[in-house]
This record gives sequence, structure tokens and C-alpha cells, in this order.
Amino acid sequence: MYSFLQLTTNEWLKLAKKRGFFIAFLIILLMPLGIAVVVKSFLEGTELGYVEFMQSVIDINGGGTLYLFLCMIYTASLVSGEHQLGTIKLLLIRPHSRSKILASKYAALLVFNIVLLLFALIVSFIICIVFFGMQGEGSMIDVWKTVLYTSVNTVMYTSIVFMLSVLTKSTGATIGIALCLVFVSDLAVLLLAKYEFAKYLLFFNLDLRMYEEGGVPLMKGMTLGFSITVLAAYLIAILATSFYVFKKRDVA
Repeated sequence: MYSFLQLTTNEWLKLAKKRGFFIAFLIILLMPLGIAVVVKSFLEGTELGYVEFMQSVIDINGGGTLYLFLCMIYTASLVSGEHQLGTIKLLLIRPHSRSKILASKYAALLVFNIVLLLFALIVSFIICIVFFGMQGEGSMIDVWKTVLYTSVNTVMYTSIVFMLSVLTKSTGATIGIALCLVFVSDLAVLLLAKYEFAKYLLFFNLDLRMYEEGGVPLMKGMTLGFSITVLAAYLIAILATSFYVFKKRDVA
């Protein structure tokens, strides 16, 4: 366990040493700041509550989309970057199994996702208090629900990017394919909604908000338990494929 923590810490430090690492945090800082300035300057009389403001920053259909893209971009180079730089050979000669090495990279990815999301929550709260004060309806429970929904999307998409990074060995190709998946997901839902098999597709189960009180599932027969099961099955398949290919691939 200790060796795994060391590997994960090492992967986190490698990620943090990249030139563009802090750009993600700067972008996340500027986004809510820009929203607050626009509302305060051009929408006179509009007052945002801290709950509403924080949700707008992290919601997957709002500022959370930018957060998702940043996580995907940084995930894309986790494995493919090692191949392109030629450091993958040095990594694999260490006295650790390939599975443990890849697992540490995935763990570092999850840590990055969590840290960046928590940073977005903190800065959005502070900025809202500075610009609009502590007001508005709702509670932090509503905010944490939004965090949960955004996290589900982020974990699934970044896991797909993680797998593509293993399969393609190209950061550019990984990012390109991943962004295409995000953009075509809504279109796929619209085009395939009339087919019964569509409820088993990943994109139909990503938005768990449809099961909130008063919500209507996309298709008949879909329940919260059903969607969680489908998402879990896809996640297991994605990670299993990643680990299988990484263990079998010749890096010579």
C-alpha cells in the first residue's frame, strides 16, 4: 500500500511540474470572477445567491463544462505523454507491476479532478460573497448534489480519455477523439431515443438529475438504480480494457 501511495504521489508531482498545470487553476479562478463582473456591471439589479452562483460555476451544463474539458485535457497526456517522451520505458523498469503503475496514474487523475473541483467551489463561494454577499435561497445540500452530478460526468469522460491515452499513445489524437465524444453525445441521445437498446448506452445514463423529484427519465424502464448499474458496468469495462492493453503492450 505504501509503495502505491508513493507511486501516486510521484504521478501527482509529475503532473504538477508540467508548465501548464497551474493554467487550469487560473482558468477556474477567472471563470467565476468574469461571471460576477459581468452580472455586476451589465445586469444592474441582479443579485445572485451564493448557492445559485456556485451551482452555475460547477454545473455540467454551465461552468462545469469548462472544468470537464480541463480535466480531459490533463488526463490525455497521463499515459500517451510517457510514450511520446520515451519515458515509459524508464517507468516500466521499476520494481512495480504494470497494473500498479497504471493504477497510480488513474489515482493521480482522480486526485486532480477532486482538487480542481474543490478549488472551483472555494473560489466561487469567495467571489460570490465579495460581489453579492451572503444571500439567496437554497442550501449547501443543493450545491453538493450539483457536485455529485458533475463528478459522475467527469469520472466517466476522463476514464474514457484515460483509456484512449493507453490505446492511441498520442495525446493529440486522444484529446480530439474525446472532445468529439462530448460534442456528439447530445446528438446521439436525440437520434437514438426512439430505440429500446439506447437506454443501455452510456450517454443516456450520465445525467442523474433526471431522477430528482418530478424528473422524467429519458426512456421507459430507466431508474436511478438502472443508470448507476449501467455506469458502473461501463466504468469497469473501460478500466479493464485500459489495464489489459497496458499490460500486454510492447513498449520496446
